[in-house]
Amino acid sequence: MHGLIAHSGPEVSTARAALAALSGHRIDSVTSTNERTTIAVIGQGDVATLRRDANRAVAYYGSAASRCSSSVEQLLDGDPDDVVAVGFDSNGHLVAAAGRGSHRLFVHRTQDGGTWVSTSLYLLRRAVPGLALDRSYEDFLLGFGFVPDPHSMYRAVEVFKAGTRLAATGDTETVSAITYPANMSTNRDDIITALHASLVDTISEQAGSHRRHAVLLGGFDSALVAAILVGLGHEVETYTFRFADPTYVQRNVDALVRHLGITHHWVDFDSSVIASNLHRFAGTFTQPGSQPHYQIHTLHAARQIAADGHTQIFTGDGCDAIFLGYPTVSRRAAISAATKRMPSSLTRLAIGALSSAPIERRLGHVARMARGTLRNRLLDDTVGAHLPTQVFDAAALARLRTDAAPAQAENVLAIRTRLATGLDHLNRTQLAFNGNGLNGQSKVKVDGAVAATGVAQASPFMHSRLRTFVSGIPFEFLRSSGSSASSAGKEILVDTVRRHGLLPDVIIDQPKQSPSDSPVDGWYMHELRDQILDQLTDLPFAWNRRYVEGLLAPKAAESWYRNKVSLSHHTMQVIGLLASYAAFNRSVE
Repeated sequence: MHGLIAHSGPEVSTARAALAALSGHRIDSVTSTNERTTIAVIGQGDVATLRRDANRAVAYYGSAASRCSSSVEQLLDGDPDDVVAVGFDSNGHLVAAAGRGSHRLFVHRTQDGGTWVSTSLYLLRRAVPGLALDRSYEDFLLGFGFVPDPHSMYRAVEVFKAGTRLAATGDTETVSAITYPANMSTNRDDIITALHASLVDTISEQAGSHRRHAVLLGGFDSALVAAILVGLGHEVETYTFRFADPTYVQRNVDALVRHLGITHHWVDFDSSVIASNLHRFAGTFTQPGSQPHYQIHTLHAARQIAADGHTQIFTGDGCDAIFLGYPTVSRRAAISAATKRMPSSLTRLAIGALSSAPIERRLGHVARMARGTLRNRLLDDTVGAHLPTQVFDAAALARLRTDAAPAQAENVLAIRTRLATGLDHLNRTQLAFNGNGLNGQSKVKVDGAVAATGVAQASPFMHSRLRTFVSGIPFEFLRSSGSSASSAGKEILVDTVRRHGLLPDVIIDQPKQSPSDSPVDGWYMHELRDQILDQLTDLPFAWNRRYVEGLLAPKAAESWYRNKVSLSHHTMQVIGLLASYAAFNRSVE
């Protein structure tokens, strides 16, 4: 485990006792001279650093920790995004700051006036026994797979707002970010030239002094990152997930490896990898999700990469989000627009029919997704086109939970409306991509893998330089008006790659494969079925076993959807979400 945890308050003995409870982890700690604040760095290496002098200290954590140089007084000002930090000034006052990248800080204030800050909910639960699961957003969590900020999985624990700093005065300040220009051109050739330069500059900066890198290789996006690193003269080794069934294995890996002249490693998966990591999910990750296998895939690969001696991993994360490239999301936007032509009365009748217990038993995921899509039709245009369809809606929750539902801080529609506020200027495709990213599953994946292995992760498509530049590219250069909803999108990026000869056509033109592609549905239904049912006993509510067994039962409709419609061959989001949620209610091991 790698991370930071800090305590500030009148009871210094509290912090010392808590640190003692973290036995088994490598800890480097420092306490202010007036014994008001204690900071502990867990683990070692580039992702967690502690700097101190006679009367002040700063600890940085994250993939960019080794490149930070800000002072306590201006913590994280001018530092990279992918980092969080804590420190204390000469008076022992706690200072904390969160960047805008994949790593988060959690804050817990105690009744005695103390403050805990941690990068890890697991570490915080170890240090502060008795933290209880917060069920006041459970309906939304089981609907969309995340808890809206600033709330976390536990009561009285909040997520520190990204891009802000808790100053020594107790005031909240905005962290001064490094600023980059957005594209201002409408000339395609000029954009291609500038985009290529931005890509190369970003990857070069993220590589820093490292000249040997692991690249988590999937499709076009990560292949492009590997190609640019090779072009910079760096040593690259690629790693790709491999399953016994070749249906789920990334195509054309050998072609890319030959083209770039690099070394490749396969990362093998079977159901046992999912089993062991799903049970311990809350010990690594900070949020459940409907596709926990997606996080586990990367975690397992990162462990192999760490064992091979690498200290940095490059990925293609975020490319589809900024270039509007993921076909499933654009297809959802197109379906959302099409349903608007249905009469409201007919829509309500269809939702009612699809909500019946016999229909859900027979159709499963297909019924839940269809009624969610139709229900979005009845909402405000912006709200309905924003978030993906619900995993568990009210009808499904009523069948799942057999005891009284917990009081909710906000109803689901109120949260959805709040999250969509101010987005009226976006078109349906942009809205769908914005909503798709709100669950933070990619960031949760990176944060957990870095915490578990101490190996930094970077993607140029998550860097503010490239994201800002791309934000100024006209929409029609990302998805032209004549392109279908199922097209790969990111047209200007593809043109850039062809123009500069970065990848062979076999890689550029290959069909999109989902980064979460996996035979996990079959594992849930068969090899892992008993473990799943056992793991769900940790859920914070009584549940209908017959209903859950029905969720796990094979269905012809789900098989059709999995094999003919879904890019990720996945329909068991309900099971992944329940199993990962249960992990957060389990006692800390």
